[in-house]
Amino acid sequence: MRTCKNVIVTSDNEKIIKIANKYENVETIIRDRELSKDNTPKIPVLQDAIKKYEEKGVQCSDVVFDLQPTSPFRSDDSIYRSFQLFQSSINSSNLVSINLTSKHPEYNLVKFKENNEIELLSPAKNPITGRNLLPKTFEMNGCIFIWNKNALLNNNAYRVITDSTLGFEINDTEAIDIDNQEDLDFARYMSEKITK
Repeated sequence: MRTCKNVIVTSDNEKIIKIANKYENVETIIRDRELSKDNTPKIPVLQDAIKKYEEKGVQCSDVVFDLQPTSPFRSDDSIYRSFQLFQSSINSSNLVSINLTSKHPEYNLVKFKENNEIELLSPAKNPITGRNLLPKTFEMNGCIFIWNKNALLNNNAYRVITDSTLGFEINDTEAIDIDNQEDLDFARYMSEKITK
């Protein structure tokens, strides 16, 4: 059985910290209020957790997993295989999980201009007569993030996608991410469907 060397739970929520403290070998970090806002970038939160953890005299491992609690269908197998992929590429700064999407910036992803007019995010040079003629596109989801610790700590631009980011493809069920009540309702429906 493989286990993580260090497990850190960071939160500003006392209830979450209390639950995490019930588990052995789990370190809790109380997150500062300025890092607990809805618009707080993820990277400063991770940097803060590592810094506070290491201030306790414990060295954090060179590989950092960021496993958000909003991905209930993430599998142990995907965690392990993504780690294998990351380990096999020594020059990569990080890895993000991705899943296939039917949307494409040259075909059906648009943005608003003035007066409710729209335009494609990335207009193609030549007319596209069907989506099947486009290359596959993927979207980043919140299931798995892996970082080289030094790359993470030195990421002052707070960018998740860098020049040396790997993608790890997962299926649509694992990619389900809970951000609102509708997502939670759908996740509950999928959970019932899977366990039947």
